[in-house]
Parts: sequence; C-alpha cells; structure tokens
Amino acid sequence: MGEPDGAPDLELTRVMAAPAAAIWAAWLDPSAVAAWWGPDGFTSTVRLLELRDGGRFEVVMHSPDGTDYENLYLFDEVRPTRGLTYVHQGSEEWGLGPSRTVVLLDEDEALPRRTRVTMRTSYASDEDRRRHLEDFHAADGARQLLERLERVATSGRRAR
Repeated sequence: MGEPDGAPDLELTRVMAAPAAAIWAAWLDPSAVAAWWGPDGFTSTVRLLELRDGGRFEVVMHSPDGTDYENLYLFDEVRPTRGLTYVHQGSEEWGLGPSRTVVLLDEDEALPRRTRVTMRTSYASDEDRRRHLEDFHAADGARQLLERLERVATSGRRAR
C-alpha cells in the first residue's frame, strides 16, 4: 500500500475482533458503510461507493446538530482484505484542503480472528492539520469511526 510522503499527521491503530474479510465486507456495502462512517452521533448517507482503484466515494455526514457535511473521496489504491488509500477532496465551504489516508488491515496469525486496522492521514498544510485535529476533533472522530466499523464487522448490525 502506498504511504504518504513523510510521517502521517494522524495515526490510529485498533485491533478488531474480526477477520480481515469481515472488516473488508463492511467496506463493500453502501448500507453497511452508512452504518459506521463518521463519529458517534453522526449518521451518513452514501451517495456513491466505487471501491476500486480510481473509484469515488460520495457521502454526506449528518451531525447531531443537523449540519450536513458533503464529502468526496477518491480511491488511489484498493487491495481487498489488505487495505486502501484514498484522498479526501477537502471542502471549499469549510476551508479545508485535500488530505490523504492509508488504511491497512493486518491479520495477526498469533491472534486468530483478530485484525490490526491502522489509519494514517496526512493533511495538506499545518493549518489544515490544526483545523482537523483541534476544530473538528479528527482524532476522536477517527477512533469512534474505527469502533463503529468493528461493531458492524463483528455483528452485522447497524452502528449508531
């Protein structure tokens, strides 16, 4: 999987109680993605999901206060059950530049039915990093997103 140039601005790892195939399955179905995409309290509407090299992911995140956040992601690299790389196209409305995220799935043979999921995000500028991490609480949101992904991958139920 391709890595961003230099160290990522945000890196989170979670060992999930699910095999990589189950985690990957939660990426494949738009209704499953809608169930886990975003931080706690948010709901999401998946408008388009093309999980392939060069594909698009269009999603609207609905915050608890009713604000809608339109998001467009372009997939650079997609490797089933291994990971993916995508570029969030930023937001003119919110004054954010593009960011790049690498998601890695690594099954640990010593821990059956466990997968280490790592997300590494690099932002376009120091100001973008500050805004994502401080104003939008990106680290907390990403942790919650990974927790929700695990719930969907392990139970098949919608995470809210």
